[in-house]
Amino acid sequence: MTPPPSVQWSFRLWVAAVVVGVLGSAFSLATAATVPSGFAAGSGIAGAVIGLLFLAALVYLALRMRQGDHWARLVLAVLGGVSAVFTVVGVLLTAGLGVSLGWVSTVLSLGQAALIVAAILCSYQAPANAYFR
Repeated sequence: MTPPPSVQWSFRLWVAAVVVGVLGSAFSLATAATVPSGFAAGSGIAGAVIGLLFLAALVYLALRMRQGDHWARLVLAVLGGVSAVFTVVGVLLTAGLGVSLGWVSTVLSLGQAALIVAAILCSYQAPANAYFR
């Protein structure tokens, strides 16, 4: 059975969120202050690797969702919802503490959160619900 347009849109939005996430990670690594070798430098690279693995998992789950796997839609909704909330709270907290992430990082983070929320909403529209039954 061919996925309905809402599921196709959800898939595209998930992929767009992953692309924005990769761009955000690359931008963060490129603009990070030069740190002497040691724990701080290694933790930045480790964080980037973990982030990229998370983004790869999202692509896998989005592919499974597009194939009609209800469990993948549910996992995406939970992981995406938590990610979007933490992103928005993180941006607000850093702004409240007077820490500047830079406008590019802020726009990328909030844009990714918006794409994730839109992807979740698309995957739970009526035609999508019928597809996953």
